[in-house]
Amino acid sequence: MLLKSKKIAYLGILLAINQIILMLSTIFVSNTLIIFALAAIIIGVVIIEFNLASGVTFYIASSLLSFILVPDKLQIITYIAFFGIYSIVKYLIEMLVNRKFLSVIVEFILKLGFFNIMLVIYYFAISQFVTIISVEFTSTWWLIVLAEIFFIAYDYFLGYFLHVYTNKIKPRLKKYLG
Repeated sequence: MLLKSKKIAYLGILLAINQIILMLSTIFVSNTLIIFALAAIIIGVVIIEFNLASGVTFYIASSLLSFILVPDKLQIITYIAFFGIYSIVKYLIEMLVNRKFLSVIVEFILKLGFFNIMLVIYYFAISQFVTIISVEFTSTWWLIVLAEIFFIAYDYFLGYFLHVYTNKIKPRLKKYLG
Protein backbone atom coordinates (compact mmCIF):
# COMPACT_ATOMS: atom_id res chain seq x y z
CA MET A 1 0.00 0.00 0.00
CA LEU A 2 2.84 2.38 0.84
CA LEU A 3 4.44 1.81 -2.55
CA LYS A 4 1.22 2.74 -4.33
CA SER A 5 0.91 5.84 -2.15
CA LYS A 6 4.46 6.91 -3.04
CA LYS A 7 3.78 6.30 -6.72
CA ILE A 8 0.58 8.32 -6.68
CA ALA A 9 2.22 11.15 -4.72
CA TYR A 10 5.20 11.22 -7.09
CA LEU A 11 2.93 11.23 -10.16
CA GLY A 12 0.86 14.01 -8.58
CA ILE A 13 3.95 16.14 -8.02
CA LEU A 14 5.11 15.51 -11.60
CA LEU A 15 1.65 16.42 -12.91
CA ALA A 16 1.68 19.64 -10.89
CA ILE A 17 5.13 20.54 -12.28
CA ASN A 18 3.88 19.69 -15.77
CA GLN A 19 0.88 22.00 -15.38
CA ILE A 20 2.98 24.84 -13.97
CA ILE A 21 5.27 24.57 -17.00
CA LEU A 22 2.27 24.58 -19.34
CA MET A 23 0.79 27.62 -17.60
CA LEU A 24 4.07 29.42 -18.28
CA SER A 25 3.21 29.21 -21.98
CA THR A 26 0.58 31.91 -21.42
CA ILE A 27 3.15 34.17 -19.75
CA PHE A 28 6.11 33.62 -22.07
CA VAL A 29 4.26 33.48 -25.39
CA SER A 30 7.38 33.83 -27.53
CA ASN A 31 8.87 30.65 -26.00
CA THR A 32 5.78 28.46 -26.26
CA LEU A 33 7.41 25.60 -28.20
CA ILE A 34 10.32 25.38 -25.77
CA ILE A 35 7.91 25.37 -22.83
CA PHE A 36 5.85 22.58 -24.43
CA ALA A 37 9.05 20.61 -25.02
CA LEU A 38 9.97 20.96 -21.33
CA ALA A 39 6.50 19.82 -20.28
CA ALA A 40 6.74 16.78 -22.56
CA ILE A 41 10.01 15.70 -20.93
CA ILE A 42 8.05 14.90 -17.79
CA ILE A 43 6.01 12.32 -19.71
CA GLY A 44 9.28 10.62 -20.65
CA VAL A 45 10.34 10.68 -17.00
CA VAL A 46 7.07 9.00 -16.00
CA ILE A 47 7.65 6.26 -18.59
CA ILE A 48 11.19 5.70 -17.29
CA GLU A 49 10.16 5.72 -13.63
CA PHE A 50 7.10 3.52 -13.93
CA ASN A 51 6.05 2.08 -17.31
CA LEU A 52 4.41 2.87 -20.63
CA ALA A 53 0.86 2.51 -19.26
CA SER A 54 1.62 5.06 -16.54
CA GLY A 55 3.09 7.37 -19.17
CA VAL A 56 -0.02 7.12 -21.34
CA THR A 57 -2.28 7.72 -18.32
CA PHE A 58 -0.11 10.68 -17.29
CA TYR A 59 -0.32 12.10 -20.84
CA ILE A 60 -4.12 11.83 -20.81
CA ALA A 61 -4.36 13.45 -17.36
CA SER A 62 -1.92 16.17 -18.39
CA SER A 63 -3.85 16.87 -21.60
CA LEU A 64 -7.24 17.03 -19.91
CA LEU A 65 -6.01 19.14 -17.02
CA SER A 66 -4.12 21.55 -19.28
CA PHE A 67 -7.15 21.93 -21.52
CA ILE A 68 -9.12 22.95 -18.44
CA LEU A 69 -6.48 25.16 -16.79
CA VAL A 70 -4.61 26.86 -19.63
CA PRO A 71 -6.59 29.80 -21.04
CA ASP A 72 -5.26 29.62 -24.61
CA LYS A 73 -6.93 26.47 -25.94
CA LEU A 74 -5.50 26.79 -29.45
CA GLN A 75 -1.94 26.80 -28.12
CA ILE A 76 -2.50 23.87 -25.80
CA ILE A 77 -3.69 21.76 -28.74
CA THR A 78 -0.09 21.93 -30.00
CA TYR A 79 1.09 20.34 -26.76
CA ILE A 80 -1.66 17.71 -26.80
CA ALA A 81 -1.38 16.84 -30.49
CA PHE A 82 2.39 16.70 -30.78
CA PHE A 83 4.68 17.34 -27.82
CA GLY A 84 2.85 15.24 -25.27
CA ILE A 85 2.25 12.27 -27.49
CA TYR A 86 5.73 12.37 -29.02
CA SER A 87 7.33 11.22 -25.77
CA ILE A 88 5.23 8.06 -26.01
CA VAL A 89 5.91 7.56 -29.73
CA LYS A 90 9.64 8.08 -29.17
CA TYR A 91 9.66 5.47 -26.41
CA LEU A 92 7.83 2.92 -28.59
CA ILE A 93 10.12 3.44 -31.60
CA GLU A 94 13.29 3.34 -29.51
CA MET A 95 12.06 0.23 -27.70
CA LEU A 96 11.84 -1.53 -31.08
CA VAL A 97 15.36 -0.35 -31.95
CA ASN A 98 16.74 -1.53 -28.59
CA ARG A 99 15.18 -4.97 -29.13
CA LYS A 100 16.87 -5.12 -32.56
CA PHE A 101 13.57 -5.11 -34.49
CA LEU A 102 14.47 -1.86 -36.27
CA SER A 103 17.68 -0.24 -37.43
CA VAL A 104 18.71 3.26 -36.43
CA ILE A 105 17.97 4.50 -39.95
CA VAL A 106 14.42 3.13 -39.80
CA GLU A 107 14.10 4.73 -36.35
CA PHE A 108 14.99 8.12 -37.81
CA ILE A 109 12.62 7.64 -40.77
CA LEU A 110 9.74 6.65 -38.48
CA LYS A 111 10.28 9.62 -36.16
CA LEU A 112 10.56 12.08 -39.04
CA GLY A 113 7.55 10.46 -40.72
CA PHE A 114 5.50 10.85 -37.54
CA PHE A 115 6.52 14.50 -37.29
CA ASN A 116 5.64 15.23 -40.92
CA ILE A 117 2.26 13.49 -40.65
CA MET A 118 1.45 15.49 -37.52
CA LEU A 119 2.66 18.68 -39.22
CA VAL A 120 0.35 18.12 -42.21
CA ILE A 121 -2.62 17.27 -39.96
CA TYR A 122 -1.93 20.31 -37.79
CA TYR A 123 -1.59 22.57 -40.84
CA PHE A 124 -4.91 21.47 -42.33
CA ALA A 125 -6.71 21.57 -38.98
CA ILE A 126 -5.50 25.09 -38.25
CA SER A 127 -6.23 26.27 -41.80
CA GLN A 128 -9.88 25.31 -41.23
CA PHE A 129 -10.08 27.81 -38.37
CA VAL A 130 -7.74 30.52 -39.56
CA THR A 131 -8.37 31.94 -43.01
CA ILE A 132 -5.05 33.80 -43.12
CA ILE A 133 -3.22 30.53 -43.93
CA SER A 134 -3.83 30.61 -47.65
CA VAL A 135 -0.19 31.08 -48.58
CA GLU A 136 1.23 29.03 -51.43
CA PHE A 137 3.35 26.03 -50.46
CA THR A 138 6.21 27.22 -52.68
CA SER A 139 6.72 30.32 -50.57
CA THR A 140 6.69 28.43 -47.25
CA TRP A 141 8.90 25.42 -48.00
CA TRP A 142 11.66 26.90 -45.86
CA LEU A 143 9.31 26.87 -42.83
CA ILE A 144 8.91 23.12 -43.24
CA VAL A 145 12.68 22.66 -43.41
CA LEU A 146 13.09 24.85 -40.33
CA ALA A 147 10.42 22.86 -38.49
CA GLU A 148 12.17 19.59 -39.35
CA ILE A 149 15.50 20.95 -38.10
CA PHE A 150 13.77 22.00 -34.88
CA PHE A 151 12.24 18.53 -34.59
CA ILE A 152 15.57 16.76 -35.07
CA ALA A 153 17.15 18.99 -32.43
CA TYR A 154 14.18 18.40 -30.11
CA ASP A 155 14.41 14.63 -30.55
CA TYR A 156 18.13 14.70 -29.82
CA PHE A 157 17.80 16.86 -26.70
CA LEU A 158 14.81 14.88 -25.43
CA GLY A 159 16.79 11.66 -25.82
CA TYR A 160 19.85 13.24 -24.22
CA PHE A 161 17.93 14.52 -21.21
CA LEU A 162 16.16 11.19 -20.69
CA HIS A 163 19.54 9.44 -20.90
CA VAL A 164 20.97 11.81 -18.28
CA TYR A 165 17.88 11.32 -16.15
CA THR A 166 18.18 7.51 -16.33
CA ASN A 167 21.91 7.39 -15.58
CA LYS A 168 22.50 10.31 -13.20
CA ILE A 169 19.30 11.73 -11.74
CA LYS A 170 17.29 8.54 -11.17
CA PRO A 171 19.99 6.82 -9.06
CA ARG A 172 20.23 9.90 -6.85
CA LEU A 173 16.45 10.08 -6.49
CA LYS A 174 16.36 6.41 -5.47
CA LYS A 175 18.72 7.28 -2.63
CA TYR A 176 16.30 9.88 -1.26
CA LEU A 177 12.96 8.33 -2.21
CA GLY A 178 13.83 4.78 -1.28
